[in-house]
Amino acid sequence: MFPTSYACTCCGERFRLAQRAAYYCFDFDGGPIDGPLPLARIFPVPVRPAWCKDCAEVCLVEDIAPVRAFENAFGAVRAGRAVEYPLETDQRDPEEAREDVAAYLRWRLTRRHPARALCCGRTNFQFLDVAQPLLKHAECDFGVIEPRYTIGSFNGSAPGTRSPANFPVHDGEGVLFGLLTWLHRDSGTWDFVPAAYPPFSED
Repeated sequence: MFPTSYACTCCGERFRLAQRAAYYCFDFDGGPIDGPLPLARIFPVPVRPAWCKDCAEVCLVEDIAPVRAFENAFGAVRAGRAVEYPLETDQRDPEEAREDVAAYLRWRLTRRHPARALCCGRTNFQFLDVAQPLLKHAECDFGVIEPRYTIGSFNGSAPGTRSPANFPVHDGEGVLFGLLTWLHRDSGTWDFVPAAYPPFSED
């Protein structure tokens, strides 16, 4: 379970995740895309919470396990067992689960770039989901940044039905190329708009 936010133990300043989900389009090659993206081309990005040292904010980072983890997951779904990584398959059709995990395995075998912070695409980050991250709050003498959890309920429309979801969508190397906006369940597609990581400044 992801924390609702992070907060400084000294001053109480809160840091919230600007996004809580992101997606891959493994076969995107940088060329133009004609029309909406089919759901069959979209895969959830396995993510972990981290502190981006370049952006000075809490963010999502790609969770890229060793190849062996993907091979084990593929072996498990082939045997009819559910897995949680690289995606949860317990509610999926067994054949669909095999196809999806196979797609992740093919991707992992060709992935070259190390895991990226999904706020900026860079690699200067510190994971926050470890036993004792002890990330010091730069604005305080004694404060460290710790997770905070809020239990609540949600009763509303799925993202992309009444308002744009704006889920980031990345190519297989983790490069942002668009935002998923409107979901069309009848056709099984997402509308999207082009997007890119913000330019980086050394200031």
